[in-house]
Amino acid sequence: MVSCPFCKRNTGVIKSGLRQTQKGVVQRYFCKTCNAYFTDTVQPYTQYPLHVILFAIEQYNRGYPVSEVKRRTGKRYRFSPPIQTIYSWLERYKDTCTFIKTRKHYEVDPSSLLSVKKLYHQQVYPFTYHTLKLNLSSKQFPQLRRYIQWVERCLPDTMFQSGPRASSFRIPHNTDTKEIDNIIPEMSRLALSNCKKNSDAHDVIEQFFLIHDATTVCTELPVFLNPAETDLVPLSDPLTGHIDIIQIRYNTLYILDYKPNLKNPNRYASQLRLYKEAVAKRTSIPDNKIVTGVFNSHGYFEFNS
Repeated sequence: MVSCPFCKRNTGVIKSGLRQTQKGVVQRYFCKTCNAYFTDTVQPYTQYPLHVILFAIEQYNRGYPVSEVKRRTGKRYRFSPPIQTIYSWLERYKDTCTFIKTRKHYEVDPSSLLSVKKLYHQQVYPFTYHTLKLNLSSKQFPQLRRYIQWVERCLPDTMFQSGPRASSFRIPHNTDTKEIDNIIPEMSRLALSNCKKNSDAHDVIEQFFLIHDATTVCTELPVFLNPAETDLVPLSDPLTGHIDIIQIRYNTLYILDYKPNLKNPNRYASQLRLYKEAVAKRTSIPDNKIVTGVFNSHGYFEFNS
């Protein structure tokens, strides 16, 4: 009997079709108890728990040499995997934790790999960027790096303390919403395998993508639109928001938001359209070079608007 990985119950779980993935066809299930979709994919057999493997890969992707990864893993979990075993983990997960393939080509300083600034905008937003990936992507989008550095140094916090939020608007639009088969849901499932509380899922996903995904350069990026900068919505005060994930891939900037509930992805189209307008205004990146999407551990959807 199949159990739901989210609510842990094995009643009310039904088959929900087959899905073609990069690793072949997998059975998809739906849990009537918590309304979650999941697949029957499992991790390959290993004598080490998955959380130990992911910790070791994280230390490597943070810039530590494999000998130090071995030492830090042993200190954390009281048993130290052989160096060759760690290399086998890096090989096994390189197509999911894709920064592994980038990381081996660069000298990485763990102390300066991530730059974090807590923004107190009604709640705490840990605005974070990956210094190496941002520098690499700046060849394609130097405007993005300039904006991120400006946010770090000069962002005026006052406008974020009150006023309209992008997530609160619904605007008329003709949006083509398309489900895309890529690695993002698989990465999300791997990230959430280490998440102990549902309330932590958002932060866990962002941290995982920033460390392990080769294309994620920034998380919780604050953006804003001044009233005179848009005719999408009527504004008397600046409209603000925080973008979960910024990726650079295929010479395109991707604005992604993690949404645990994606029964109706189109309900988020307005919020993402406003994010897109804000990024274009703040960076002068052309509209046709920006793609928006939403995702969770079951699916990934892009908006064409």
